[in-house]
Amino acid sequence: MGRDINDFAIDNGVKAVQLAVTNARPITIPAASLPLDVAFAHELSDAYEPPDELVQGLLTVGGASVLYGDSNSGKTFFVIDMAAAVARGAEWLGKRTEPGMVLYLAAESPESVKARLQAYQRHHQAVVPNFAIVENAVNLFDGDGDTEAIIATVRQLEASRRTKVRLIVGDTLARMSAGANENAGQDMGRVIERFDRIRTECKAHFLLIHHSGKAVAAGARGWSGIRAAVDTEIEITDGPTGRCAEITKQRDLSTKGERIGFRLTAITLGETKWGSPATSCVVEPSEAPERPKGKASNATEGAIAEFLASQSGGVKKMDVVRHFDGRYAKGPVYRALKKLVAAGAVHEAAEIVCIARAAA
Repeated sequence: MGRDINDFAIDNGVKAVQLAVTNARPITIPAASLPLDVAFAHELSDAYEPPDELVQGLLTVGGASVLYGDSNSGKTFFVIDMAAAVARGAEWLGKRTEPGMVLYLAAESPESVKARLQAYQRHHQAVVPNFAIVENAVNLFDGDGDTEAIIATVRQLEASRRTKVRLIVGDTLARMSAGANENAGQDMGRVIERFDRIRTECKAHFLLIHHSGKAVAAGARGWSGIRAAVDTEIEITDGPTGRCAEITKQRDLSTKGERIGFRLTAITLGETKWGSPATSCVVEPSEAPERPKGKASNATEGAIAEFLASQSGGVKKMDVVRHFDGRYAKGPVYRALKKLVAAGAVHEAAEIVCIARAAA
């Protein structure tokens, strides 16, 4: 005798199964019987709820972001200025902010962060009461101890000051992942897991400050999976025509490609023991410089060169394409490889490529 869906349901312990074959209505299975949480499209509300924004058009509440740039490009000044605006609930470079406490993990240089905040407060003639600077070195690679300390610090600050921590800043990824191989997914994946745990348990946006690679056009340094793991990626550049922050990835908002111009203005804080002015800088708005022509092509070539330089030997061309899946399309990767080979920067033999210096 044939068996139907009800027989299957009885055998498997499902108490309620609704079946309407004539109008192809979906089967309803009690949520408690599913090992994973499932939402059905037909049950979604008609009312759309837009992403909750921490910084208008830039950062989402509880999200993850990475901001990177070359040394001395102004990336830390930019982040401190934005974070101070969040702590004050003030408008920032024409964008509105959701007010809340900021926890700044100053693993790179706590004293430098303090000086820049002193300059900010003096320039704006305002006190920033909800900006907490962690002066300890923290490591998200070597065990869970520092991860748990960050979470505990957030909870205690919120309880004592009765203010929600909205933004956590990690300065920099390199200092916070000491001992990890930045090009190895196994190492950096562990760092990202702890990064995600912190922002999830604290329900706060976590922004990582990072460095550009040796080939600046290649984007952020190290494992490409970092970019895939975050909601927002911001590149800071300093060129002949000015400084710029460009949104190079945006998962939930429609601002990818937006460019934010800014300049740094020196503020005198005092005198050195030699009688020279002791200064820091503050961020001020400026027109965004025009996007360099051919940047996308150069970025693809730079990223490929950076990836090949990190390899100990040759790599199949199809594996290069697979490595950049989700970041660059297949066609541009193959075209960039062809240009690199023609320029002598990459050697190719039997569909295997390697950086030129590696073959010397």
